Amino acid sequence: MSASDLWDDELRDYRQRYQLPEQWLWDEASWPRVQYDGYMKVILDLLPTPPAEILDVGCGPGFGAKHMAARGYAVTGLDFNERGIAFGNVLVPEATLLHADARLLREEEKLHGRFDAATIIEVLEHIPPAFHDQVVEGARAALRHGGTLIVSVPSNRLVPSRWDYKHFELSEVTELMTRHGFTLDPPIFQCRVTLLQSPRFWRLLDNRYYDLKILRRLVRAVFLRYHNIATGQENAGRFILRGFKHA
Repeated sequence: MSASDLWDDELRDYRQRYQLPEQWLWDEASWPRVQYDGYMKVILDLLPTPPAEILDVGCGPGFGAKHMAARGYAVTGLDFNERGIAFGNVLVPEATLLHADARLLREEEKLHGRFDAATIIEVLEHIPPAFHDQVVEGARAALRHGGTLIVSVPSNRLVPSRWDYKHFELSEVTELMTRHGFTLDPPIFQCRVTLLQSPRFWRLLDNRYYDLKILRRLVRAVFLRYHNIATGQENAGRFILRGFKHA
């Protein structure tokens, strides 16, 4: 596959999103940040023991790479958004962030066999489904034998945003990873779907007339303690899978 084979829906092209490094600007008690801290807590604990070399596929402006580097990992990130990478190279100088398309990762031979683990965190929903196999195949090529791949995707229990091509059933992401030679751990069902996912609920806490920040902080604490892990796929907002590369 070459760059000429790639296409994006211009209405969903995530490169439009990075006029600012938005993840770095999130209020800690905003819902996007609460969700982020929830799934990153799980993912960081699934990575190999540091020090290890990590490839962050679809790293955006480097917010996740910053968390990984803070734990002692040597992080390389890549993203097709040149503006996002430019922000990340300023904000995360301790990581190596590359402007590259995840769909062409298999062609990046200089990255082959280099990494102990790779992450694809909340990325596949922003890529046309026709290219999901190429992304996972490329991540596999970048791993050493026995290396770890961690994939996080939103489930169909969450309403897609305007930027998303699709959300997932557990079977879809499981089959995607096993098809490319990964032996999987049991899935983690993250983000129990409750009233907290409702935009109306958050507008009650934060709107143009007032901001109940104390209550937002309380909701954050309650979510991370009691709702970050769901009881099963039927009420999970996100699926997190860890697989191991074998021959």
